[in-house]
Amino acid sequence: MSFRKIVLGTAAMSSANVLRLLAQFLVIPIISRLLSPADYGVVAIAMPFILFTMMFADAGVGRSLVRTPTGEKEIWSTCFWISAILGVILALVLIGLAPLAAQLFNEPRLSPIIMALAFVVIAQAISTIPGAALQQRHQFKIIAVMEITALVLGMITAIVVALRGGGAWALVDQQIAFYAVRVVMTFYFSPFFPLMVFDLKSVREHLIFGRDVIGVNIVGFLSRSLDNLIIGKVLGEAAVGLYSMAFQFARLPMFLVTGPLQYVLYAQLAQVKDNILAIRHIYLLLVRLLSIVVFPVMGMIAVAHHPAFTLLLSEKWSASGDLFMLAAPACALQAITGLNGTIMMVLGRTDMQFRITVEFVLLWVISLLCVVLFGLSWVVIDFNIIVLLYTPRQLMLLLPLLSCSLMTFLRILLIPTFAALVCVGMYWEIDHAMALGEWSQLIFAAILAVVGVGVSALTQRRLLVNEINLCRNAFAS
Repeated sequence: MSFRKIVLGTAAMSSANVLRLLAQFLVIPIISRLLSPADYGVVAIAMPFILFTMMFADAGVGRSLVRTPTGEKEIWSTCFWISAILGVILALVLIGLAPLAAQLFNEPRLSPIIMALAFVVIAQAISTIPGAALQQRHQFKIIAVMEITALVLGMITAIVVALRGGGAWALVDQQIAFYAVRVVMTFYFSPFFPLMVFDLKSVREHLIFGRDVIGVNIVGFLSRSLDNLIIGKVLGEAAVGLYSMAFQFARLPMFLVTGPLQYVLYAQLAQVKDNILAIRHIYLLLVRLLSIVVFPVMGMIAVAHHPAFTLLLSEKWSASGDLFMLAAPACALQAITGLNGTIMMVLGRTDMQFRITVEFVLLWVISLLCVVLFGLSWVVIDFNIIVLLYTPRQLMLLLPLLSCSLMTFLRILLIPTFAALVCVGMYWEIDHAMALGEWSQLIFAAILAVVGVGVSALTQRRLLVNEINLCRNAFAS
């Protein structure tokens, strides 16, 4: 394993996410003019059924298999057939429940749409194990190409169907095309092909691992859904829209950087899961690198949130900018600590990952119910408090597994935090003194973000070089 492979793999996966965002910005304006709000609404109602079901599609064993050599074909094949059978069963359950969902929402179109989208569950289930083989082989460029190809063909499908008057089926066919293309390409490129063997006893360890992964996914899914439901019930749909838009931007570091890095890092570290020294060194190095980049950038976007949101989204979304500013500290910290879950999976401590997820979600939801009546600003402030208070607890559970102290971790964050605060202070002082226009504010904030990253990196250059050398020596030993 090498640090260079981690960087290149992360860049490949991150580029796929960036292109996905750009494609959405290009295609959504076209599709939105061809479809009605009702068309979007019926698919939006159907998708949670599909997304929730997909979390069970591979029984969570795909991630576990990355830690197992592909030469153990009996184990890999058994896991594939478990996933495939489970996918078919879940799809049939969806098809059976579709008419009930249509009655529940009083929307006749919902039934055939859910039935059609059941294909997505099967496609996801049968592609997970071959996809895990690609991940284990570090074929991240191929995976990125697959994602981008499927995305583009799905978008083209949506536009063609919409132009022909397909209505909501344009969005349905987009999903079907995306997953169909991806499953075909996954089997074409993957080194794995299932054998006709099935030995349930041989995969017991993977099923236990998968059980905890599913638990984490379910709790995470509920946490991402419950806050919108609670805010919508108490404060109304408009409040949910402002809140969702703010967090969509606040979580971009996780989507564009930490998420791809987690995917790549897990495949790399799974090969050396018993080398605690190497895992600790690479973990601390990546925490330092992420904090150097994320803290100053998030700080400058937060302080320049008004021109950023009004110029990009229009004045009606300015309130989302205010919420983004409040959410930025917590989301920046989560972009760093997002690596913790990956390290726990590498160490086989998915039970701890599940425990941490449950504890955090319970604290968040209970506190949300207490403050939501006071308005959105207090909801976001509460989110910051919960994240900041719970992070030490999370670290105190993880760091002993790596023989690392909490103070060592916190010292890594010190310089990037200070650099971000200095840049924020400079922005406020100069903006107030010179009364900059909106474009000037954005440009100045961008310059300060680059300066903050550069100064933070240069200040720690010796530490970075030393940590890179420690990683090389640890992996070489």
